[in-house]
Order: sequence, then C-alpha cells, then structure tokens
Amino acid sequence: MPGSVNDGALVHEKGCDMGRTENPASQEFHNSANVTNAVMWQGVAAVTRLGISIATGRRLCEQTRELRLQAQDARTRTHALAVRAAYSVERAHLAAEWVTCVAARPRLHA
Repeated sequence: MPGSVNDGALVHEKGCDMGRTENPASQEFHNSANVTNAVMWQGVAAVTRLGISIATGRRLCEQTRELRLQAQDARTRTHALAVRAAYSVERAHLAAEWVTCVAARPRLHA
C-alpha cells in the first residue's frame, strides 16, 4: 500500500525499520543502537566481574577472620601452657627452697 504508514518508504524515513538501511538517518540510528547495545553488554560484563570480585573479597575476609581466630586461640593456649609451665617451675623452686630450709634447720635430739 503506497503512502500508508506501513509502507516501507515512510517507515524507513522515520528510522524505525530495522531491516532497511538506505536512509542515512536510519543507518545512524542502527549504528547508535549497536553501539548502545555493545556498551550495555560491556557494563553487564563489568558488573558481573565486580560481583565476582566482591564475592572473592568477602570470601577472603572470612578466611582471614577464621585464621585470625585460630591464631588468637593458639596464642591463648600457648599462653596458658606457658603460665602453667612457669607455675610448675616456680612451684619446683619453692619446693627446693623449702627442702633446703628444712635441711638447714638444726635437728632436735629426742
């Protein structure tokens, strides 16, 4: 139907016909649409990479937190063992001093 809204020439002049590119304005529209689509997909890829980076960062933070807690627990256990060992050594020294004092006292004859 020549002259109708659905006529390829009129539609083509409006820049809406995706299949025809004889009109320079229409070609510019298609080029712009292609560039926009490419930029949009680059953005999607960047957001996906960022999401993966955030997930990786969170996982590394969690692993670091776990390692820090394990190290703190090991330090606490090591400190407890060191205190216990120091206490045992101190007790041994006190016991040795007591034995020395008892041995140095004069003996009473009965």
